[in-house]
Amino acid sequence: MTQEIIVVQASNGNVFADLGLENSDELLVKAELARKISNMITQQQMTQAEVAKLLDID
Repeated sequence: MTQEIIVVQASNGNVFADLGLENSDELLVKAELARKISNMITQQQMTQAEVAKLLDID
């Protein structure tokens, strides 16, 4: 059985910058906003349909 060596590199705190993506700061803010919204929905125990109705989207 052969073993595979996996190299791990510590993040600088912004995975988007680590990946070399343009607008990495903006992408990080968007991801954090989405995470916070998701946490609020979970805390309120809302369904997908309830959230869509609240946001007036499909």
